Order: sequence, then structure tokens, then C-alpha cells
Amino acid sequence: MDAKMQAWLTAGHTTVDNPILLHYRDLGMDNDDLVLYLQVCRLQDQGEPALPATLARVMQVTEKTVVARLKALLQKGLMKINQQAAGGEYYDFTPLAERLVTGQQPKASAKVLSTGEKSRREVMQTLEAEFGRGLSAFEMETVAGWFDQDHFDPNMMLLAIQEAVANNARSLRYIEAILVNWQRDRLQSPQAVRAAKEKRRSLQRSGRRPAGTEHEQAQQGQSKKPRVPAFKFEGF
Repeated sequence: MDAKMQAWLTAGHTTVDNPILLHYRDLGMDNDDLVLYLQVCRLQDQGEPALPATLARVMQVTEKTVVARLKALLQKGLMKINQQAAGGEYYDFTPLAERLVTGQQPKASAKVLSTGEKSRREVMQTLEAEFGRGLSAFEMETVAGWFDQDHFDPNMMLLAIQEAVANNARSLRYIEAILVNWQRDRLQSPQAVRAAKEKRRSLQRSGRRPAGTEHEQAQQGQSKKPRVPAFKFEGF
């Protein structure tokens, strides 16, 4: 048998449900999103990780483009990211199938305080600048959860990042613990945080014992609340 034909036959095949082919546009996907979905399915069906670099090479686009599209699918609620026991990430498209079955419309990408793509992108870029690297897909999903589930104010996120950097604690879990503590204490603006800090300093100067600093509270919050994030990328 011809070697090329042998390679063709042994390459395997990828199946796709017809409802996806018929209604992907109704889900807010475009043609490139569909191709990306098929490539992710192909790799994962073969037991390979669907790395952005691999997807970019096959689709002949930039890795940044792949990452942006994966993030968009997460934002629309069409997929989720599962952590595998052996490490690494698995893109789960069960939400896409559920959306087709129930006939639900795609999620609006921005809601309440935490909408604005500009604000979202600014938080992502600030984190990447402070961490000195791009965020992983799992970290991206964590930050998306701050916007879409926790509805933290982006200004408070940026302030929490500053607090973490000042305490040399460049960790999403640490930053989230700060945000949760501020939310618990009903500190809803940077001004309120600054006022609370000044009150704490005044108590310290008077010899009275104030509540823990953001650093102490964040460390406690880290031990109490291991975050399992809900999406889910560079340049976002």
C-alpha cells in the first residue's frame, strides 16, 4: 500500500455532532471558532494536550489569536477547563452541548461592575506585567471568575494586585483572599480601603490592637479558601 495512503488510514478521524455544525452560529461562534473546536477535539481524542502553540501551528495563526478565542469561548459559557490529575488542562465542551439541548442563548460577556472589556484586559495585562509572564489557561479562568461570578470591581482587583506586589506575594490565591476580605469588611472602593488603613494606623499609634493587616488577613484567607476557579490568556 502506498505510504501516503497508509498514513491517511492510520491518522484516525474526528467526529462532530451535526447539531453543532447546524447551530454553531446560534451559539455566537464563527467559522474560526468552529475550526478551533474541531482541532481541540482532535488533539484531546488522541490523548494529546490542546496547547495553544500546537493549535496555532496547525491553524497557521498566532498563539495570541488562539488564546483570545479560547478565552472568548470560556466567556460565552461554551466550555470550561478541567485540571487533570497528572497536571495540565482539559477543555470540556459539555456546556456547549447543554446550550444546544436547552436552546439557551450565549452568555452576555459583560455584566454588572465587572463588565468592560477594557477593564478586564487591564487586569489581565497588569497581572502578566507583575508576574513577569503570561497567565496560564487555569489562571485566566480564575480571573474570569472574579469578573463573571464574584463580580469584584476591577478597580479593587487592581488595588489588590498592588497590595500583593507590595507584600511580595504574586499569587492569584493571595490576591483573591484580599478581595474576599475587603468584600467581607464592606470596603467597596479604593477610598474605603485607604480610610480603613488609616484607621488601623491610628489604632496602632494609640496602642490599641487593630484587626490584621491585608497581608495577615490574606495569608489566613489563603489557608482557609483553596480556590477552584470557574477561565479561563495573554493579551486579554
